[in-house]
Amino acid sequence: MIEELLKKLELSNSKLLKMSFTHSSFLNENFSNTDLESNERLEFLGDSVISYIVAEYIYEKYPNLTEGDMSKIRSLVVQRSSLANLAKELDLQRHMILGKGEEKNNGRIKESNLCDLFESFIGCCTLELGIQKTKIFFLELISYKIDSIVKKQIFNDPKSKLQELLQERKMPLPEYITELNNSGLFETNIIINNKSYGKATGERKIDAEKSAAEIALNNFYIL
Repeated sequence: MIEELLKKLELSNSKLLKMSFTHSSFLNENFSNTDLESNERLEFLGDSVISYIVAEYIYEKYPNLTEGDMSKIRSLVVQRSSLANLAKELDLQRHMILGKGEEKNNGRIKESNLCDLFESFIGCCTLELGIQKTKIFFLELISYKIDSIVKKQIFNDPKSKLQELLQERKMPLPEYITELNNSGLFETNIIINNKSYGKATGERKIDAEKSAAEIALNNFYIL
């Protein structure tokens, strides 16, 4: 699949591309190999590019949304679980270059690694193809998800909308498990059918629950 993707994007199998797949754990175990660099710098670039593209799309397409609503929507779109799923959609994880220890610790399927991988791949695309081609490619993957969030109003009163959705699907109501974490923040985990659908933190209990409900709705609707 990656070969088809590279051909579609007209992206060369370059040193920069290889860098985008190289996890820092590999370099930690192969520090004498000076030809490689980890994907962390590309990840930084990709993170900024993704945020910009999503923000511009929301701003241009939905002129009636408030700044607060636009921020909520962008947060849902660029959250770690969403980007990790995009990496899996493109089958990028199969080509990740990991250290042996990270491989044994299931690093190839870790959500954080997958999110970082997708961001670094977008960073590579930006440098190799330019921002415009990268924007077109990324929006092909993500625009319908943004539109779904806006259409379903996932960002507005998420707890009520989650309850309505579950009732429509004849599923049990969510269980909100909220505790104080080590940072003094409330941390909420939403459990439905003995499965976690959303985790979030907040300075207030209600904020953590709302954020977790937004993530759960996001998972139901667009992942």
